[in-house]
Amino acid sequence: MPVEILGRLRSDRVMRRPTSLRPYGPEGGRPPKHGGDVVFGDPGTWGTEPAVTTTDTRLYGEATAAGMGPAAPQVGPLAA
Repeated sequence: MPVEILGRLRSDRVMRRPTSLRPYGPEGGRPPKHGGDVVFGDPGTWGTEPAVTTTDTRLYGEATAAGMGPAAPQVGPLAA
């Protein structure tokens, strides 16, 4: 059964990428929970999209959607 899902997020929304596995370090400490930030309003933080699709719509012309893979929402204000 084909399924289509449409979602909208604000352009000032920030998500966090998954962290890469790091080897055990002798300095100790807790490993990070998340990787770098993905700021929707800044294309430089997006990285490469594993899936991109484009379609022509009757009312709006060409529509493009890009999938960026898993990301976790940032809780609280954006740290500078």
